[in-house]
Amino acid sequence: MSYSRGVQTLADHIGVDPAHVARALRVASHAHAAIRASHFSHMTDEQFRRLMGSDRHAVAVVANLAMRFAGRIEDALLLMDVYHASEGIKAPRLVIREGVGTLPEYHGHPHVQQAIRILQAADLPPIVTDGTHELRPGFQVMPGCDDFPGWIFIAPDPECDDRQGFAGGRLGYLAVLRFAGWGVITEPMPQGLWAAVHPDYRNNPFPS
Repeated sequence: MSYSRGVQTLADHIGVDPAHVARALRVASHAHAAIRASHFSHMTDEQFRRLMGSDRHAVAVVANLAMRFAGRIEDALLLMDVYHASEGIKAPRLVIREGVGTLPEYHGHPHVQQAIRILQAADLPPIVTDGTHELRPGFQVMPGCDDFPGWIFIAPDPECDDRQGFAGGRLGYLAVLRFAGWGVITEPMPQGLWAAVHPDYRNNPFPS
């Protein structure tokens, strides 16, 4: 069976059979007046990216249902947790202590803080450090340079390759941030770092 470009794209994004996405879209369209099948019909990658930015609630609902239809309940819950964290709508807001997920000197960086919240919502373990010693291993987020203010870099946690599910493996970091609306570079940077750009900078990631 052939599926619309939007259905296929979302299926690729979350790693399920497009039949589950198509079924989820039908159910969601009946239950939620704001969600229309036309949103996903004949959609280019660029149009899907815009939808992710303009109506991420609709995408999150459809993705959640598709995961459930695929029998992946834990991943379905994870997707909603990531959506809530990315939108800042889940209460109470998680307080990130200094030295958790990043070096103490980067603690106050807003994009670093937001990325840590999103990754922790996906149940990914953050590094704990005093700035000199690693007290507990985990992922580490670093800000980009001043010339590229929207960018962050992520060093994966050492156990990521053993993790399963939507956020599993090294590529799980990209899957989570992409679902949260961030732009990602799918090839690792030097030293195995992943690069991602905040949603506010996706339309102009490399300012001159």
